[in-house]
Amino acid sequence: VGARNFPKYGERGEDVFRDSFDKALAGIGARICDNTNEQGKKVIVDFGCGTGTSTRRMASQYPQVDQLIGIDLSPYFVDVGNTLLNLAPNAIENGSGWITSITPDERIELRQGDMANTLLPSNSASVVNLSLVVHELPTSVAKQVVSEAYRILQPGGQLWISEMDFESTAYKAQRENALLFSLLRATEPYLDEYADGMQELREFIVDTFDSTKITAATGRHYALVAENGFDSGDDVDRVKCLEDYRFREDGSYAVEDTHLKPWESKDD
Repeated sequence: VGARNFPKYGERGEDVFRDSFDKALAGIGARICDNTNEQGKKVIVDFGCGTGTSTRRMASQYPQVDQLIGIDLSPYFVDVGNTLLNLAPNAIENGSGWITSITPDERIELRQGDMANTLLPSNSASVVNLSLVVHELPTSVAKQVVSEAYRILQPGGQLWISEMDFESTAYKAQRENALLFSLLRATEPYLDEYADGMQELREFIVDTFDSTKITAATGRHYALVAENGFDSGDDVDRVKCLEDYRFREDGSYAVEDTHLKPWESKDD
Protein backbone atom coordinates (compact mmCIF):
# COMPACT_ATOMS: atom_id res chain seq x y z
CA VAL A 1 0.00 0.00 0.00
CA GLY A 2 2.72 2.44 0.99
CA ALA A 3 4.81 1.78 -2.10
CA ARG A 4 1.86 2.62 -4.36
CA ASN A 5 0.99 5.75 -2.39
CA PHE A 6 4.57 7.02 -2.42
CA PRO A 7 6.25 5.30 -5.41
CA LYS A 8 9.21 7.68 -5.67
CA TYR A 9 10.49 6.43 -2.31
CA GLY A 10 10.84 2.84 -3.53
CA GLU A 11 11.42 0.38 -0.68
CA ARG A 12 10.87 3.18 1.84
CA GLY A 13 7.35 3.79 0.54
CA GLU A 14 5.66 1.89 3.36
CA ASP A 15 7.57 3.80 6.03
CA VAL A 16 6.77 7.13 4.35
CA PHE A 17 3.11 6.09 4.15
CA ARG A 18 2.93 5.33 7.88
CA ASP A 19 4.98 8.44 8.70
CA SER A 20 2.33 10.53 6.99
CA PHE A 21 -0.29 9.35 9.49
CA ASP A 22 2.04 9.97 12.43
CA LYS A 23 2.68 13.54 11.29
CA ALA A 24 -1.00 14.18 10.59
CA LEU A 25 -2.07 12.85 14.00
CA ALA A 26 0.58 14.94 15.75
CA GLY A 27 -0.58 17.99 13.83
CA ILE A 28 -4.06 17.77 15.33
CA GLY A 29 -2.95 17.13 18.87
CA ALA A 30 -2.26 13.41 19.24
CA ARG A 31 -0.43 12.83 22.51
CA ILE A 32 -0.07 10.50 25.47
CA CYS A 33 -1.89 12.07 28.43
CA ASP A 34 0.17 12.77 31.54
CA ASN A 35 -2.08 10.98 34.03
CA THR A 36 -1.91 7.22 34.56
CA ASN A 37 -4.67 4.67 35.15
CA GLU A 38 -5.56 3.13 38.51
CA GLN A 39 -2.67 0.68 38.15
CA GLY A 40 -0.26 3.60 37.72
CA LYS A 41 0.31 2.80 34.03
CA LYS A 42 0.09 4.56 30.70
CA VAL A 43 -1.44 2.11 28.23
CA ILE A 44 -1.98 2.13 24.46
CA VAL A 45 -4.57 -0.29 23.09
CA ASP A 46 -4.21 -1.09 19.39
CA PHE A 47 -7.54 -2.25 17.94
CA GLY A 48 -7.27 -4.54 14.91
CA CYS A 49 -3.52 -4.89 15.39
CA GLY A 50 -3.11 -7.74 12.89
CA THR A 51 0.45 -9.04 13.17
CA GLY A 52 1.42 -6.06 15.33
CA THR A 53 2.95 -3.71 12.75
CA SER A 54 1.25 -0.61 14.18
CA THR A 55 1.72 -1.83 17.77
CA ARG A 56 5.48 -2.23 17.36
CA ARG A 57 5.70 1.14 15.64
CA MET A 58 3.98 2.91 18.54
CA ALA A 59 6.19 1.07 21.03
CA SER A 60 9.27 2.59 19.41
CA GLN A 61 7.68 6.05 19.26
CA TYR A 62 6.41 6.21 22.83
CA PRO A 63 9.01 4.91 25.30
CA GLN A 64 7.10 6.57 28.16
CA VAL A 65 4.20 4.12 27.72
CA ASP A 66 4.18 1.22 30.19
CA GLN A 67 2.10 -1.26 28.19
CA LEU A 68 0.86 -1.73 24.63
CA ILE A 69 -2.01 -4.17 24.10
CA GLY A 70 -2.76 -5.27 20.55
CA ILE A 71 -6.17 -6.88 19.98
CA ASP A 72 -7.20 -8.72 16.83
CA LEU A 73 -10.05 -11.10 16.04
CA SER A 74 -7.75 -13.41 14.06
CA PRO A 75 -5.76 -15.87 16.20
CA TYR A 76 -3.53 -16.50 13.17
CA PHE A 77 -2.44 -12.86 12.84
CA VAL A 78 -1.82 -12.68 16.58
CA ASP A 79 0.25 -15.87 16.47
CA VAL A 80 2.37 -14.51 13.62
CA GLY A 81 2.83 -11.24 15.50
CA ASN A 82 3.98 -12.98 18.66
CA THR A 83 6.28 -15.24 16.66
CA LEU A 84 7.90 -12.19 15.04
CA LEU A 85 8.47 -10.62 18.45
CA ASN A 86 10.12 -13.84 19.61
CA LEU A 87 12.25 -14.36 16.50
CA ALA A 88 13.17 -10.66 16.11
CA PRO A 89 14.25 -10.93 12.44
CA ASN A 90 16.48 -8.36 10.77
CA ALA A 91 15.47 -6.39 7.71
CA ILE A 92 16.48 -7.35 4.17
CA GLU A 93 19.09 -4.59 4.03
CA ASN A 94 20.73 -6.17 7.10
CA GLY A 95 21.08 -9.54 5.43
CA SER A 96 17.86 -11.17 6.60
CA GLY A 97 14.71 -12.03 4.69
CA TRP A 98 12.21 -9.90 6.56
CA ILE A 99 10.83 -6.54 5.40
CA THR A 100 11.83 -4.57 8.49
CA SER A 101 13.90 -5.22 11.57
CA ILE A 102 11.82 -6.24 14.59
CA THR A 103 12.95 -5.56 18.13
CA PRO A 104 11.49 -7.55 21.04
CA ASP A 105 9.64 -5.39 23.55
CA GLU A 106 8.32 -6.77 26.82
CA ARG A 107 5.73 -3.98 27.00
CA ILE A 108 3.87 -5.41 23.98
CA GLU A 109 1.10 -7.95 24.46
CA LEU A 110 -0.76 -9.20 21.40
CA ARG A 111 -3.97 -11.04 22.17
CA GLN A 112 -6.91 -12.50 20.27
CA GLY A 113 -10.17 -10.77 21.11
CA ASP A 114 -13.17 -8.71 20.06
CA MET A 115 -12.39 -5.00 19.92
CA ALA A 116 -16.09 -4.25 20.39
CA ASN A 117 -15.94 -6.11 23.70
CA THR A 118 -12.36 -6.08 24.96
CA LEU A 119 -13.09 -7.02 28.59
CA LEU A 120 -10.53 -4.38 29.58
CA PRO A 121 -11.29 -2.20 32.63
CA SER A 122 -13.07 1.11 32.09
CA ASN A 123 -10.90 4.25 32.19
CA SER A 124 -7.73 2.17 31.78
CA ALA A 125 -6.18 3.32 28.46
CA SER A 126 -4.33 6.48 27.52
CA VAL A 127 -4.84 5.90 23.77
CA VAL A 128 -6.92 3.61 21.58
CA ASN A 129 -5.53 3.29 18.07
CA LEU A 130 -7.40 2.17 14.93
CA SER A 131 -5.06 2.02 11.96
CA LEU A 132 -6.68 1.10 8.62
CA VAL A 133 -9.28 -1.05 10.36
CA VAL A 134 -12.62 0.79 10.19
CA HIS A 135 -13.10 0.22 6.44
CA GLU A 136 -13.16 -3.51 7.21
CA LEU A 137 -16.30 -3.14 9.36
CA PRO A 138 -20.04 -2.57 8.92
CA THR A 139 -20.97 0.89 10.19
CA SER A 140 -23.00 -0.56 13.06
CA VAL A 141 -19.99 -2.54 14.29
CA ALA A 142 -17.68 0.45 13.84
CA LYS A 143 -19.96 2.39 16.21
CA GLN A 144 -19.72 -0.41 18.78
CA VAL A 145 -15.93 -0.27 18.50
CA VAL A 146 -15.94 3.51 19.01
CA SER A 147 -18.18 3.10 22.08
CA GLU A 148 -15.82 0.47 23.50
CA ALA A 149 -12.86 2.77 22.89
CA TYR A 150 -14.65 5.55 24.77
CA ARG A 151 -15.41 3.20 27.67
CA ILE A 152 -11.84 2.05 28.20
CA LEU A 153 -10.24 5.47 27.70
CA GLN A 154 -9.34 7.35 30.86
CA PRO A 155 -10.19 11.05 31.22
CA GLY A 156 -7.91 12.95 28.87
CA GLY A 157 -7.40 9.84 26.73
CA GLN A 158 -7.58 9.90 22.95
CA LEU A 159 -8.92 7.80 20.08
CA TRP A 160 -6.65 7.83 17.00
CA ILE A 161 -8.03 6.74 13.62
CA SER A 162 -6.05 6.45 10.38
CA GLU A 163 -8.23 5.60 7.40
CA MET A 164 -9.18 5.78 3.72
CA ASP A 165 -11.07 8.95 2.84
CA PHE A 166 -13.78 8.47 0.22
CA GLU A 167 -14.53 12.17 0.44
CA SER A 168 -11.08 12.90 -1.03
CA THR A 169 -10.94 13.76 -4.72
CA ALA A 170 -8.84 10.71 -5.58
CA TYR A 171 -11.04 8.09 -3.93
CA LYS A 172 -14.21 9.79 -5.15
CA ALA A 173 -12.98 9.41 -8.72
CA GLN A 174 -11.98 5.80 -8.15
CA ARG A 175 -15.37 4.92 -6.73
CA GLU A 176 -17.09 6.47 -9.74
CA ASN A 177 -15.21 4.01 -11.97
CA ALA A 178 -17.29 0.85 -11.59
CA LEU A 179 -14.59 -1.51 -12.89
CA LEU A 180 -11.79 -0.13 -10.72
CA PHE A 181 -13.92 -0.01 -7.61
CA SER A 182 -15.19 -3.56 -8.13
CA LEU A 183 -11.57 -4.76 -8.16
CA LEU A 184 -10.80 -2.87 -4.96
CA ARG A 185 -14.00 -4.09 -3.33
CA ALA A 186 -13.24 -7.73 -4.19
CA THR A 187 -11.11 -8.08 -1.06
CA GLU A 188 -12.95 -5.45 1.02
CA PRO A 189 -16.55 -6.67 1.49
CA TYR A 190 -17.70 -3.65 3.56
CA LEU A 191 -16.02 -0.95 1.48
CA ASP A 192 -19.25 0.39 -0.04
CA GLU A 193 -20.90 0.57 3.37
CA TYR A 194 -17.81 2.23 4.82
CA ALA A 195 -17.76 4.86 2.06
CA ASP A 196 -21.49 5.57 2.41
CA GLY A 197 -21.30 5.61 6.21
CA MET A 198 -18.27 7.87 6.69
CA GLN A 199 -20.32 10.91 7.68
CA GLU A 200 -22.64 8.87 9.92
CA LEU A 201 -19.69 7.37 11.81
CA ARG A 202 -17.96 10.74 12.07
CA GLU A 203 -21.09 12.30 13.57
CA PHE A 204 -21.29 9.42 16.04
CA ILE A 205 -17.69 10.05 17.12
CA VAL A 206 -18.38 13.77 17.54
CA ASP A 207 -21.44 13.00 19.67
CA THR A 208 -19.51 10.48 21.78
CA PHE A 209 -16.30 12.38 22.50
CA ASP A 210 -15.67 15.86 23.88
CA SER A 211 -13.56 17.09 20.97
CA THR A 212 -12.84 15.71 17.50
CA LYS A 213 -10.34 16.83 14.86
CA ILE A 214 -9.69 15.40 11.40
CA THR A 215 -7.05 16.19 8.79
CA ALA A 216 -5.64 14.87 5.54
CA ALA A 217 -2.73 12.45 5.93
CA THR A 218 -2.08 11.49 2.30
CA GLY A 219 -3.87 12.47 -0.89
CA ARG A 220 -6.53 9.87 -0.12
CA HIS A 221 -6.34 9.13 3.63
CA TYR A 222 -7.28 10.98 6.80
CA ALA A 223 -6.16 11.05 10.42
CA LEU A 224 -8.60 11.70 13.28
CA VAL A 225 -8.10 12.47 16.97
CA ALA A 226 -11.05 12.34 19.38
CA GLU A 227 -10.50 13.18 23.03
CA ASN A 228 -12.29 11.99 26.13
CA GLY A 229 -12.29 15.21 28.15
CA PHE A 230 -11.91 15.62 31.88
CA ASP A 231 -15.11 15.75 33.91
CA SER A 232 -15.36 19.28 35.30
CA GLY A 233 -18.10 18.29 37.71
CA ASP A 234 -20.59 20.84 36.40
CA ASP A 235 -23.83 20.23 34.53
CA VAL A 236 -23.12 22.63 31.68
CA ASP A 237 -23.76 21.09 28.27
CA ARG A 238 -20.65 21.29 26.11
CA VAL A 239 -21.05 22.26 22.46
CA LYS A 240 -19.53 19.41 20.44
CA CYS A 241 -18.25 20.07 16.96
CA LEU A 242 -15.83 18.71 14.40
CA GLU A 243 -12.69 20.61 13.43
CA ASP A 244 -12.11 19.52 9.82
CA TYR A 245 -8.80 20.46 8.17
CA ARG A 246 -8.94 18.11 5.17
CA PHE A 247 -9.80 20.68 2.53
CA ARG A 248 -8.35 23.98 1.35
CA GLU A 249 -10.52 27.07 0.94
CA ASP A 250 -10.98 26.29 -2.77
CA GLY A 251 -12.39 22.85 -1.88
CA SER A 252 -9.34 20.85 -2.97
CA TYR A 253 -7.89 18.17 -0.74
CA ALA A 254 -5.17 19.54 1.53
CA VAL A 255 -2.54 16.94 0.59
CA GLU A 256 -1.41 16.17 -2.95
CA ASP A 257 -2.29 12.70 -4.22
CA THR A 258 0.95 10.88 -5.15
CA HIS A 259 -0.63 7.44 -5.56
CA LEU A 260 0.23 5.53 -8.74
CA LYS A 261 -2.37 5.74 -11.50
CA PRO A 262 -4.16 2.45 -12.26
CA TRP A 263 -2.08 1.95 -15.40
CA GLU A 264 1.25 2.63 -13.68
CA SER A 265 3.48 0.12 -11.92
CA LYS A 266 5.97 0.60 -9.11
CA ASP A 267 8.80 -0.01 -11.59
CA ASP A 268 7.87 2.89 -13.89
